[in-house]
Amino acid sequence: MIAQDMEAKFGRKGRVHFNVGGAQAVEDSLKLVRNASNGKQLMFAFEGGYHGRTLGASAITSSYRYRRRFGHFSDRAQFIEFPYHFRGPKGMTKEEYGHYCVQKFARLFETEYNGVLDTKTGEAEYAAFYIEPIQGTGGYVIPPPNFFIELKKVLDQHGIKLVVDEIQMGMYRTGKLWSIEHFGVQPDVLVFGKALTNGLNPLSGVWAREELINPGIFPPGSTHSTFNSNPLGTSVALEALKMTSEVDYGAAVMEKGAYFLKGLQELQKRWPQIGDVDGLGLALRCEICQEDGFTPNKKLLDLMADEGMKGDLVAKSGTYGLILDVGGYYKNVITLAPSLEITHEEIDLAIELLDILLRRCTAA
Repeated sequence: MIAQDMEAKFGRKGRVHFNVGGAQAVEDSLKLVRNASNGKQLMFAFEGGYHGRTLGASAITSSYRYRRRFGHFSDRAQFIEFPYHFRGPKGMTKEEYGHYCVQKFARLFETEYNGVLDTKTGEAEYAAFYIEPIQGTGGYVIPPPNFFIELKKVLDQHGIKLVVDEIQMGMYRTGKLWSIEHFGVQPDVLVFGKALTNGLNPLSGVWAREELINPGIFPPGSTHSTFNSNPLGTSVALEALKMTSEVDYGAAVMEKGAYFLKGLQELQKRWPQIGDVDGLGLALRCEICQEDGFTPNKKLLDLMADEGMKGDLVAKSGTYGLILDVGGYYKNVITLAPSLEITHEEIDLAIELLDILLRRCTAA
């Protein structure tokens, strides 16, 4: 079903290999792109990107703390600037900043002395670029719409594959089955997991173009786990895909997301400590800052998270607690990924509780 959907959307035949966890599927994708690139081991990835904590996955994750005690078997990725517009250069529109970041990346290929290209053969030393279309752990950072289109042109020019990590943003989190669908580019490889089985059973997987994954080039046994393709996981995943395809599920998520974002924007007007809000579908961000609306304020968000866990927030409809998921480059971003079945009433309650938390914690 996944392969048929990819062919319908992107016009490319492909196949799926299943695994159990997201990091394992990332490891499988590393095998796949190395195999298809004559064993090239080097990868590009983004600053702020997260792809897992196994040895291979941590090598393409920008946080050193996941590698510090263990190292890694292969070379660490070269990390490239992600267009985080709120903290980017002043005076640029989102689109201008996206173009600027692509041009900085493209400069690496201008001369052999930038260390990525043999200008005599035109061959790059890098096999693939690993991306999250929307950064997850990095703080739900949403790139400008032109960014991936321009980036993909550079990658295609130099034979570098685009590997899309949809483990956190896939399965309609952003209003489409895969978040990359919002950005007008076709992946060469796509990794998925987490919500595919709605939390009931571990299942992940990797889709790739036919010419990269067909049994002639990537034979059975190239990926493996004792519990890959397990009957319970694949049955639950198939049912989840069927249920979401029977209605316009993406439209419902987009409508709820727009409603939630509007509530966050109204909250931002009342609180200078909210420096930035943004969202795509039900992947939303709320960046907590000093009163200047820009300087990261981790201390305030830590206090909000602690106070929310006390369970004593008195709202109009009762007394509640509020669990905040914290992320971002400076650990000052509330990353909001509610149930896709959330109601408008629950969204209103969430906004009310955030308002109560801010009032309590700024007073403290």
